[in-house]
Parts: sequence; structure tokens; C-alpha cells
Amino acid sequence: MSIKDKVKRKVNGFEISTKITLAYASCFILLLVITNAVMWLGVMNALYSPAEKTLRYSMAKIQIVLEALESNYIAFNPNSFRGALVTGVVLRVVDEDGEVFIDTDENYPSIEMFDEGRLKEPPLFADDEFAISQIGSAYIYRAAMEYTHDGETVTLYFFRTITSELKLLADLEKLLFALDVLGIIGAMIFGRLISRRVLNPIKTMNELAREIAFEKMEGRIPLGTADDELSELAKTLNAMLDRLQGGINRQKQFVSDASHELRTPAAVIKGYIEFIETYGTADEALLKENLKVIGSEAQNMQALLENLLFLSRTDQHRQKLNKKILDLDDIVGDVMSKMKTVVKTHEVELLRNDTAKIFGDETTIRQMMRIFLDNAVKYTPEGGKISVSSTRNGDKILLAISDSGIGIAPENQKKIFDRFFRIDSEDLVSEANGSGLGLSIAKWIADSHGISISVASELGKGTTFTLTIPVAS
Repeated sequence: MSIKDKVKRKVNGFEISTKITLAYASCFILLLVITNAVMWLGVMNALYSPAEKTLRYSMAKIQIVLEALESNYIAFNPNSFRGALVTGVVLRVVDEDGEVFIDTDENYPSIEMFDEGRLKEPPLFADDEFAISQIGSAYIYRAAMEYTHDGETVTLYFFRTITSELKLLADLEKLLFALDVLGIIGAMIFGRLISRRVLNPIKTMNELAREIAFEKMEGRIPLGTADDELSELAKTLNAMLDRLQGGINRQKQFVSDASHELRTPAAVIKGYIEFIETYGTADEALLKENLKVIGSEAQNMQALLENLLFLSRTDQHRQKLNKKILDLDDIVGDVMSKMKTVVKTHEVELLRNDTAKIFGDETTIRQMMRIFLDNAVKYTPEGGKISVSSTRNGDKILLAISDSGIGIAPENQKKIFDRFFRIDSEDLVSEANGSGLGLSIAKWIADSHGISISVASELGKGTTFTLTIPVAS
């Protein structure tokens, strides 16, 4: 890849490895954020919730004590307040002059210290019903309630330490943030390495694919030892390259063979025209003979071109078929009747013709039969026998076309449907000079109708093509 292409690629978008790294890092960051948030919520809940619950519980218990005090004020005992408080909750009772006359913990920070450190904006987790103050490294809750007796009102202050380790929490926040940053950096580095390692085989495939040119397709992508998706991809690409190479080779062979087949009649026509130009047209008999040869070669060329156009349409999936229900026995009978009328050099016989309906295109079905019959005539010496039998067998029709010709060697029986393949033999009759495309066309027609073809042949004794045709339901 050129520098220009690389720059353009960078500008237009990230590399796949970068996208994977960013996606991996994003997922990791999201996981860290969720984990830290859950952990922080858990810590804050563990700090604030017990403080709030113990304060409310203590206030409720003190309220009960005060109600009891109303019924028997003379028997009041300050120690009864202590018994109503939950451990960790400090009570201070202040009169209207601001004097503290009940204090359950004299060492606890004073009300004045609390007021000095009171936070104007309480933390997110603090309960709005309570005041909160920061004294030193501690957060302290304070709740208040009033009590009036005989026109005198006192204020009861309840204190509860939320946490005395604010520095530890701050340090923990810094530690978690640092770990998050390191984790993100590590995730990006690790993700980059992993993504490059994973995508390296794809990069190798890409480089090898660039090296495989249209004219030279022998190269293949090496398969890894791991049985994974990339190995499957390499197999698929190699199979695709095999098919492409096979198609290109067939195309080259097709063009070469077509050129050769067209060159022969063109050369013959040119030769005879030059002969006429040289020797003139004075000899009428010779002129007619030359024109007859020219016409014959032109006809052969036209037939070859029509076959080539037919195969070209099949390769491009443009050959249309007009399928409908057909009476196969009528088609077989008609084709054989015309065959007997045209062919006088061979014995042509229809041995059996069972009634059957098939679903297909009549024009190409007739064309397929004529191809097999013409082939039988070409490769059967004069006086030989050609027979056809159409036999119903369940939901199939077995259409057998037999001849007593030269036969096909076993090694050639798989090649006879290849384009331009022809059997060369001294026993061939002079007219057996076809293009080698007929059986290729017949095979395509058969495949398009779900017809299977079997071949039975023996050298010197003849050949039988059996077409197994589905009966229309």
C-alpha cells in the first residue's frame, strides 16, 4: 500500500485494529465506571445509613422518655436519657440561655465547634433533615428537637459521627482514579496488541491476495494450524480462487478453441474465393461446386456461432426457458418421425414410447434430443443402427438413445460434455466434423430440467445415453 493510500485510509476512518481497541477500551471504561460507582455507593450507604438510622431511633426513644417524664416529672433521672440512646449517639440538652445542662459525652466536639464547621452544601448522600459539619477529618450529623415544660423550652441536640476517616476516603478516591487511569491505558495497550495479533492473519491474507494477479493465480493463502474462523475464511478464499482460476482457464481455452474452430471455415471460404478469383467463373460446374463448399462452410460457421451464443447466454444466466406441461411421447414420436425422413444412411427405429407428461421447455427438449441423435449419426458408420426407447418407471421416464457406432473409450466418457471436446478416430464418417459443443448444450438443457444423464459405451460396439426425466406431478 502506497503512502498516499495509507494517509487516505487514516483520514477516511480508523483501522479495524484501532476500532477494536477503542471498543475494548470503551467497554473496559464503562465496566470501571459502573464498578467504581457501585462500590462508592456501597461505601457511602455504609457510612450514612447507620448514622441516620441510629439518630432517628435514638430520637424516638428519647421522645418516649419525655412522654413518661410528663406523667411523673418529680421522678426524672438524667440517666434515663443515656439508656435510651443508641451507642455512638451523643445527647446535649441546652436551655433557653444556651447553657448545656445535660451532656452524655463531655469529650465530644462542642456545639460551637459544630456550628463553625457546618457545611452550607451538605454532601450528596446527606439527609436534608439533619445538619452536617466537618470537624477535622470527621463528618458529624446533628439532629434537634424541642421540649417544653411549665413554659420553659429546652433544645435536645443529637450528634452522631458519620466517619472520622475523611482523609482515608479522599486517598481512596485518588487511588481509585489512578487505578482507573492505569487500567484504561493498560486496556488500550493490551487491546491494541491483541487486536493486531488477531488481525495479523487477515493482513497476511490481504497482502497475498494483492500479490495474486488475474494472469497469475497460482498463489494460495496458507492455512493456519488453528481451526477457527480465520482458517475457514482462508479455505473459502482458496476455494474461490480455485473456482476463479478454473473459470479463467476454461475461458482462455474456450476463446482459443472458438478461434480455432472459426479459423478453419474462414480459411476454407477464403481459399475457395481465391480459387474462383484466380481461375474465374468460366467453368460453371466447378463454380457451383466451389460455391456449394463455401455455403457449407458458412452454414457450419453459423451453427458454431449460434452454439457459442447459446452457451454464452447460459453462462450469463440469460437463456430463458418457457416451461409448461408437455406430452413427452408426442415430442419423441415427432422427433423420431422427422429423423427417419432425413436420415437414409442408417437404420432408425423407435422401440418404445410410453405415454408421459413432463414439465419443461419444448424447444430445448427437442434440441437436446436432436443433439443426441445427430451425435449418434456422426459416430456410427453408414448402415449402422440407431434406436430410441422411452419407458415409464414410476415417477421417471427413462429415455434411451442407442447406436451401434465406434463407442467411447472409458477415459473419455467423463470428458464428452466438456466444450469443444471431440473424439478423434479413423473410423469416423466424413460428416463427423462437429464443433464439440453439442453435448455441452445438451448437458445444460438436461440440468435445467432436472434430468440426469448416464452413459454406457464400449469401443467398437456402440453407445447408449440414458436420460432420466422427472414426470410432471
